Amino acid sequence: MIMIRLGAVLRKFFACFLLSFIFLFAGCVSLVRSELSAEQEAALYPLASYVPEAFEWEEVCPGLSRFDFENAGFPLIYHAVKIDLTLTGAAGPDATLELLCSRREPSSRREATAQFAARTQCAVAVNATPFTRSGRLTGIHKEAGEVLSQPVARYGAIAFKLAENAGVSRAGYGESGDLGEASAREDGICIARIFSSQTDGEIEDFDYAFGGFFVVLKDGQVRTEFIRRGDSRTGAGLSADGRTLYLLVVEGERPDQSRGLSYPQCGEVFRAMGCSNALELDGGSSSELCINGKSVLSYKVHTRQSNSFGFRVK
Repeated sequence: MIMIRLGAVLRKFFACFLLSFIFLFAGCVSLVRSELSAEQEAALYPLASYVPEAFEWEEVCPGLSRFDFENAGFPLIYHAVKIDLTLTGAAGPDATLELLCSRREPSSRREATAQFAARTQCAVAVNATPFTRSGRLTGIHKEAGEVLSQPVARYGAIAFKLAENAGVSRAGYGESGDLGEASAREDGICIARIFSSQTDGEIEDFDYAFGGFFVVLKDGQVRTEFIRRGDSRTGAGLSADGRTLYLLVVEGERPDQSRGLSYPQCGEVFRAMGCSNALELDGGSSSELCINGKSVLSYKVHTRQSNSFGFRVK
């Protein structure tokens, strides 16, 4: 009789403990995902907690390097890739940077970024344009001059022009001064540019375009008008001279290990890396970064993205 009562007490104790743990964990996640003011974010997460004093880049292959950041006290994990669009110097005179993307039409099946990266053997690949639950892209997707998904005016985009279609190679800023243009080999990428609006008429001159959400860094200034909430992020940035492309993927699907970053915080990371302009692509559970055909995230991404792009050195 005593043993039966003791067992019942232990079961009740265990049930109470389990419920307390669930509520505590849920409360922590809620705090991590809650919207903060600029002052609250600065107090809880000072710049030094997510921006390192220096970025120590590790070469993946000629022209491409990676950087991985982890702060257990934040907690935060993110990954960055630096891509030399000119591929000069160490890459050698015969190296060419090749841009690849997953073709997306209304009738085609979705393909996870990891599958795309493995299939194409990209040195680096990321997810790009946001999409609906049905898989339809929300924003521009342009491939080899063909528009496969229509632009959305309020969102930004990153676009690439191949040297063979550029007429002449150029370096620096375009006439609009909006974003940098990078010169490369005659058979490689000549221009990479970020647009604040997908309906900018100049996008018509570019061979490839991938839609995102909003520009978080413009002309070296972090844009601060966004909601400050930590989440998984994918973004792309360009250096001031337009010669270097940066990709940033922030982990945030397991908030107890990495709470993610807000848009302004991503802007700060991009600026610290050396970007002058940066754009947020699709984020949340779609965020994915693959290097040499394999994901570098600490957890498995189960989402099948509708759009990915990457680079291969040939």
